[in-house]
Amino acid sequence: MLYGVLTSMATQFASIELVNQCDDDMFASPHAVECALARVGYIANSVTAHAIFYASTLKRPILQEGPAGAGKTELAVALSRTSGMPLIRLQCYDGITDKQAIGDYNRAMQELYVLMNKDANRNWREVREEIMSREFFMSGPLLQAIEAPQRAILLIDEVDKIPHAFEALLLELLSVWQLSIPGLGTISATTIPFTILTSNAEREIGDPLRRRSLYLLLEHPTALQQAHIVSLKSPNLSPRTHLFIAAFARALRAFNLEKPPSISEMNDLSLVLEMMGWPVLVPEISELVYPLLVKRAKDLGKMRTKEQFAAILGSTFKYLIEMAPGIWPTLVRETPALDAFTEVLEQPPVTITLPAEIEATKEQELQSFPAPAPADVCDAQEQQQQTPEVVNAV
Repeated sequence: MLYGVLTSMATQFASIELVNQCDDDMFASPHAVECALARVGYIANSVTAHAIFYASTLKRPILQEGPAGAGKTELAVALSRTSGMPLIRLQCYDGITDKQAIGDYNRAMQELYVLMNKDANRNWREVREEIMSREFFMSGPLLQAIEAPQRAILLIDEVDKIPHAFEALLLELLSVWQLSIPGLGTISATTIPFTILTSNAEREIGDPLRRRSLYLLLEHPTALQQAHIVSLKSPNLSPRTHLFIAAFARALRAFNLEKPPSISEMNDLSLVLEMMGWPVLVPEISELVYPLLVKRAKDLGKMRTKEQFAAILGSTFKYLIEMAPGIWPTLVRETPALDAFTEVLEQPPVTITLPAEIEATKEQELQSFPAPAPADVCDAQEQQQQTPEVVNAV
């Protein structure tokens, strides 16, 4: 069974085995994109590969939206690594202005230049034109990207953190690939950058920006994708452990954490399991892996007890058996501590109810509880229940 699952994984990511057959130009086709990304360890599905191909051909930006840690930023990094194009990054934040994004004049150099020409009997108009020229303007990421001598990857990261006013500033760039700068005029792109915008969906992005972009919804990887990703990061671990980590990631992300674990955090977990020689996780070592996976105090409070961690592991093993039905006996032989989970696996899926939800459920039960039955009805029911016992005794 395990061999069948691993064969399915190999088939799902067959393009990785065919990297030598890819075109030299990574943007020649969607298949070439997929192969090129696989060379640097980024697992892209067919939709993502096609979107990248379209964006490169049509000279359109890509807007990626999805939860934090789903691999949005990593896509731009992987494209830069496999294509050789430089990565220029604009990190968005609340309060960012055009000075940080486009650039600003170097005031210190302007003042120094004026002082140097103070006694040179220069015409002030000429001096002013010189200090307001491109030479004294320090480029921000957006201007650097369109003036780069070769095509670059422009990453506008976490665009949902900027206000609508700043979002409007991007429209000119993403429409006609030029920037209008007071004092300098309009600067058109020397080369059109391959542009990727990312959003964690903390704020709704306006439709004008969406219209100018190709849209990709990135979610956390599937279990098989997660297993393949961690296998690239920790090749010395056994395939069984890779599958376990993938199932554990699925269980954690279904546990209603405020911050679910990202792809990179699951990769860190695989490296730690490799270093420590642990084939799987058990409740006795749960506290030792929390620094890798649990990054908020409320989430830590939910998972701190061994019972809750055991419940998550119970779901993990259920997912694991769904992926590879024959894997459980092998894991028990390798890890005797897992014997305790045999009973857990025979029970229905464990759900953890928070205290507030328990109180709400109690109130609903009290409100919907039926009125007491009359005494004669209770006596009749009691007689009916006792009758079979008397017959059996006889």
